This record gives sequence, C-alpha cells and structure tokens, in this order.
Amino acid sequence: MAELPPRVVLVGFMGSGKTTVGDSLARQLGWTLVDMDARIEEETGLSVAEIFRRRGEAFFREQETRLAVALRDRERLVVAAGGGAFATQATRDALRAGAATVWLRCDAETILSRVPLDGSRPLASSRETILRLLAEREPSYRLADLTVDASGRSPEAVAREIADCLFAGRAAADPGGRPNR
Repeated sequence: MAELPPRVVLVGFMGSGKTTVGDSLARQLGWTLVDMDARIEEETGLSVAEIFRRRGEAFFREQETRLAVALRDRERLVVAAGGGAFATQATRDALRAGAATVWLRCDAETILSRVPLDGSRPLASSRETILRLLAEREPSYRLADLTVDASGRSPEAVAREIADCLFAGRAAADPGGRPNR
C-alpha cells in the first residue's frame, strides 16, 4: 500500500463540491477537514461576500495565501480550497507543498446549476462572468496532481474515487492533472 500524503487539497471552481466532497473524504480517511473560505470567515468575522464588499478581493486573496502557508505543515488534513485559491501562484505553491492536490472538475452546466446568482458568491454575478472565470482558472486547476470528474456524481462517490487513487499511490502518477480514470 502506498503511503498517504500528509494533506489532500481539493481545488476547483465554485460549486464543484470541494467542501462536501472534502467532508466525505475526511470522514473516510479519519482526518480533519479545513474549508478555507469558512476558516477565513471565522477569522475575520465576515462572510466572503462581505469581505469582498468591505475589504476587496486583494485582501481576501492575501488571507487565502496566509492560511495556505499556515496549513502547509499540518498532517492528516483535507483542505477545501477556495475557488480562486489555486489561481494565485503563492497560494498554489503553499497548497501544493507536500500535499496531493485534486481538481474536482465539473462541466459548465453542472457549475451553472449549482451556483446561485444571488450575491452569496461575490464573483458569480452572471452566467457570463462564471463562464469567463471558469475558462481563466482551468489552466491553474490542471496543475493539480489528480483530476476527478465531479459532475453529476455523489460527493461520496467522488471522495471514494479520490481515496482509492491515494491508496493506490496514483495521486502523484499524473503531474499534468489529466484524468487518471
């Protein structure tokens, strides 16, 4: 059996299921889940939408980088990264350090069906904006060690596939982020 990495970091666009899959994966592994957006909300006392309104996106990205650095030496941790975290080089570098990174890839239709345009997600103001951001961020997501299709699948099935790949030692088998299955 392959040795598990000290951390598994889930990356992907908003609505891809990082938090839900992360919760299931953490339970399967007996590890702790850290949802980066939720942790930043706890630390600042503001919702992500409020942070964007009051402090701006740059402040939020700084908080993501700071948190990613703080988490990089932790073990037995599943990290649900924010949708834009992996698109920022310094944050991506901290998240990747010693961890297995997994892109939860979803097709555009799935993303659009899951992400409300109600202001709860500050960068999801319209379908056009969502599609543009998705296209801009996909090259960063492709840098993940493993790609798992999360479209139309249960969080438990996605988490099970990730765990199976990790136990099989396949998480580092494809550094280009292409699908392993």
